[in-house]
Amino acid sequence: MKSIRFKVIIWFSVTISAVFLVIGFLIYNLQLSTSYKTFDDYLISNANRAANYFKNLPDNSVSIQAFINNIGISDVSYYIFDSKDNLIFSFAPDQENDLTLIKNAFKKYLLIHEKILTLEDSNGSGENIQQSNPQRIFVLPFEKGGENYYLVASRQMEEFRSTNLGISYWLLIGLIIAFIIIMSGGLLIISKALKPIEEMSSQVKRIKTDNLSERINVKKSAKEIEILEQSINSALDRIESGVKTIERFSSIAAHELKTPISVIKSDAQIAMKKNSIEELKNVLAKISQKSDEMSKLIDTLLLISKVKNVPVNFENLNVNEITFEAVEDLIRQYPDRIEFLPSGNSYIKGDESLLKEMIFNVVENSCKYTDRRVKIEIGNNCITVSDEGPGMDEETKSHLFEEFFRKRTDVPGFGLGLSVVKYIADLHGIKIHVDSSPIRGTKINFIWK
Repeated sequence: MKSIRFKVIIWFSVTISAVFLVIGFLIYNLQLSTSYKTFDDYLISNANRAANYFKNLPDNSVSIQAFINNIGISDVSYYIFDSKDNLIFSFAPDQENDLTLIKNAFKKYLLIHEKILTLEDSNGSGENIQQSNPQRIFVLPFEKGGENYYLVASRQMEEFRSTNLGISYWLLIGLIIAFIIIMSGGLLIISKALKPIEEMSSQVKRIKTDNLSERINVKKSAKEIEILEQSINSALDRIESGVKTIERFSSIAAHELKTPISVIKSDAQIAMKKNSIEELKNVLAKISQKSDEMSKLIDTLLLISKVKNVPVNFENLNVNEITFEAVEDLIRQYPDRIEFLPSGNSYIKGDESLLKEMIFNVVENSCKYTDRRVKIEIGNNCITVSDEGPGMDEETKSHLFEEFFRKRTDVPGFGLGLSVVKYIADLHGIKIHVDSSPIRGTKINFIWK
């Protein structure tokens, strides 16, 4: 898999190359267009001067010297044709001008009326024509004494093209130098920008299960890197907390399992020494009781694993129905103690089996810790489970939903039910509010939006 550095460099290189190609193309075309305009303006200006001079002559006869004296010598050649295509005057500073090319330009103008065009001098004919010495030609029609005349002004473009080629050459060199400078600067910036990420990666690699307390710390980093750093550190906080919870859970679970296993082993050793059938039955009864406790603990641990790992299926559920189905067995078990008060219409979006488990555990817990009435009320977006038991102090309330927490050891259980309740509630976005005192008993509210 290619690195981010490689991908960013490729993307940056392609982008900069495309930008420079576009800029170079635009600059070249702008420069060429400007050069052509300047070149053509000069040619047209001289052509107009020559045509005006010719129009002001009393007749069509003019000497070369007189023409030079009034128009001057430049790199522009002049040719005047009458309406019958006859050449009546010509002046070419460069004697190498091709008259055939001038006549061809004039004929082309008469056909398509294109005033300004570029043609090449030619030597030979047919397939052996050799192109050389391009010329820019301007045809200016004018009228004199009621007759139509045409002035053809031509200017050689060899120097013009040579100049433009030189400008293009230096433009290309300038763009290449600028490209190299920008690419070098860009690569330097990319390296500096990615350095904090590389430093982060190096620090993350050093964090293992035996040093989860270490955190990422990148100095003088950009805001985005700081956000990433905070996100990684937050994730590490959650991982560390989760690992500690797992370690604590495993340790307590092992302890809870070890105790009945030790008792069973001890009782089995005693049983082997008993001679009386009655004594043997008593020992076996104790072994059976401890085995039941271990089985229930294992079932509870499997339930926690299932709740935390099985995918949930959220659907719109009737709160009255799932609550009654959750506590139906408890109502049969405690027929005179549980009061169920349903509401008109209350719905919740969630996983049916998990919500039933949550409600069952809370109601069962209330029934275990009091021999008085337990009331279940369904309200608008809430479920309230209240009892008339002895209540809880603030310290007990603060540890109520912790795994394996038990305030009273005389009540059967392992202290896992309410931790499952808290997990399911958090999964569904349900807020739990506990109100308890020795005088009022305990009231637990489940509230959702």
